[in-house]
Amino acid sequence: MNMPDWLRLLGGTFLSTLRDVVPIIAIIFGFQFLLLRRAIPQWRKVVLGLVYVVLGLTLFLVGLDQALFPLGRSMAAQLTAPEFLHSAGSAVALHWSDYGWVYFFAFMVGFAITVAEPSPLAV
Repeated sequence: MNMPDWLRLLGGTFLSTLRDVVPIIAIIFGFQFLLLRRAIPQWRKVVLGLVYVVLGLTLFLVGLDQALFPLGRSMAAQLTAPEFLHSAGSAVALHWSDYGWVYFFAFMVGFAITVAEPSPLAV
């Protein structure tokens, strides 16, 4: 990926993240001004925090898109390839149970993520 493509991806993700975060910011500020009727005591820190949130989410999403998702697709393709499950010369049709260990692996990864990260427990 050359530099203009990378900048285009980063810019597009930034705008998408900003579009997703602005309604949340509007609700928070609307609640603060319309219902509580109070000014925000430390504007500079709040604005700096919002900038950090948008930049952090942007970089996180670009990292997922460029590294983790392709890795997952590659692993899934390799683990479910018929030549990986059976010998290359075998003409036996595959059954869903032939993928049992793949299901077990996916279950264990999901279980480990749920134990390690508390937020999926809420879901």
